[in-house]
Amino acid sequence: MSKLFLYVKIIDGVEFMSIVISASIIIFFDQLSKFLIRINFSQSERAAIIGDYFYLTFVKNKGAAFGILSGRRIFFILITILFLIFIVYIYKNELRQTASAKLAVIFLLGGSTGNLIDRVFLHYVTDFIAFDLFDFYQLPVINIADIFIFFGVVILIYQLIFSVDRGV
Repeated sequence: MSKLFLYVKIIDGVEFMSIVISASIIIFFDQLSKFLIRINFSQSERAAIIGDYFYLTFVKNKGAAFGILSGRRIFFILITILFLIFIVYIYKNELRQTASAKLAVIFLLGGSTGNLIDRVFLHYVTDFIAFDLFDFYQLPVINIADIFIFFGVVILIYQLIFSVDRGV
C-alpha cells in the first residue's frame, strides 16, 4: 500500500512541475515582451501595426484596466497573491482534473505572476498592445499576461459551468 501512495505523490509532483514549467514559459515571454517594449519605446510612443486600429505603445499602468485604482500597488500585489492561492486551491480541491482545467490554471498562474513581477519590481505594469476598434471607445492597452489571464478565466468559467454534466 505504501508503494501506491509513493506513486500518487510522484504523479502529483510531475503534474505540479508541468504546471510550473508551462506557467514559467508564459512568464518568460511576457517579461521578455515587456522588456523589449521598455527599451525600444518611450512612454506613449506608438508604432502602427494595422492603421490606427492596432498598434504597439508603452503605457505604465499603475492601476487596473484604464488605470482604475491607480496608485494602489500594495492592494494589487496582495489581491494577486490571494488570487494565485485561490487558483491553486480551486484546481486541487474543486475542479475535475482535466486538460482544460490544467490549461486554465497554467494561463492564470503565468499571466498573474507576469503582472505581479512588474508591480513588485517596477511599481507599474507594462502595457503595450492597443486596439482602437471604434471611434467612440478606446479599449484598454494590454500585455501578453493580460491575454493569458483573459483566456484562463474564460476556460475556467467554462470548466466550472459545464464540466459537472459533460465531464469535459
